Amino acid sequence: MPAFAVTTIDHLGHRQSFRAAAPDEPALRATLRARSLWPVRITPVAARKLRRLTLPTADFIALLHQLELQLRAGVNADAAIGQLATDAPAGPVRTLLEHIHAEVARGTPIHVACRFFEKQFPPHVAAVIAAGEAAAQLPESIRALAAHAAGGAELRRTARRALIYPVAVLGATVALIFFLLGGVVPQFAGIFRSLHLPLPALTVALIATSDLIRTQWPALLGALGIGGVLLTVLLRARRLHGWRDRGLLRMPLLGDIVRHLATARFAAHCRLLHEAGIPLLDALRTGAELTGNAVLERQLLAARERVVLGEPLYAALPKPHAFPGFLVPALKSGETTGQLGAALKHIEEYAASRARDQLATALAWLEPILLAGLTGIVGLMALSFFLPLFSLLAGVNAR
Repeated sequence: MPAFAVTTIDHLGHRQSFRAAAPDEPALRATLRARSLWPVRITPVAARKLRRLTLPTADFIALLHQLELQLRAGVNADAAIGQLATDAPAGPVRTLLEHIHAEVARGTPIHVACRFFEKQFPPHVAAVIAAGEAAAQLPESIRALAAHAAGGAELRRTARRALIYPVAVLGATVALIFFLLGGVVPQFAGIFRSLHLPLPALTVALIATSDLIRTQWPALLGALGIGGVLLTVLLRARRLHGWRDRGLLRMPLLGDIVRHLATARFAAHCRLLHEAGIPLLDALRTGAELTGNAVLERQLLAARERVVLGEPLYAALPKPHAFPGFLVPALKSGETTGQLGAALKHIEEYAASRARDQLATALAWLEPILLAGLTGIVGLMALSFFLPLFSLLAGVNAR
């Protein structure tokens, strides 16, 4: 249903701005007048833009918790969503809730109404809601989604906090290098030229680099921009995902981080869908697609084909596979005891904790590497300054 951005005046002269859904503008005007609201401006909202609306993670988690609380209190879904829409401040949360409430009030299932917002409710999230509706376990499904979103958000926050100091050091290093090349090196170059000294190769290279940066910086910025765009296009090219992801998995330390993060994503999504009542084969396909790694995705899809033939998942994985070693024993334990959901939860938590520990280790190594690089660069610059001076002093002493 089309959405409109509306500005109205009520009978007291108060101006209100909000979004509303209606079949068309005349129908919306009639609805507003029935509510004693005089429309001042009605602007259609692009459906594409509305479909791609997303909420900040914290707001989405809070919304899920509030919805679960009302559902557990016995409020039906239609009334709960309507009440949350009324209580929400003007903004994306209210827009999303009002649209979903309008659709649900007309008899549309909640998961179908949610799927309209394709970015906020991708297919696997909508599938969990659909399973909760079908099994009359919607509060449990909403709580599982909230826990899943909170876990992912915590992992992202941990990574961002850990990156603050290395990024600051790297930024300061780059700024210092450009300051030296753009402001300090030219001063020394002028002194050396006035003295007509024979310059060592290191000093000549440093002066040439400084001249290049000072005179050709627009071209260099353009080349960096074009290179960045090309690199982004290449990394996003579907055909190159296998090469990229295979290379990432083979990198020391970083490969293990990528491997454990992908395993945690697979286990989390597969468990979420499996516990919501989605058939295991469908859960495996979705979990494989959401690993974020083409190599692991192919191995999981290959294992799924063997599961179709009756093999257990732990035995269906290719040998050798690129997953962490603890995956197969955990899956075997869960499948043989009928506790696959618990096994997947254990895999998710353990893989996420290993990824956090390895990320902390990698960042701990990054600090001394950056400092060593800064020290080496500044040391080379200082050496290039002093070598001609040493030659000059040696000539003076010889006389």
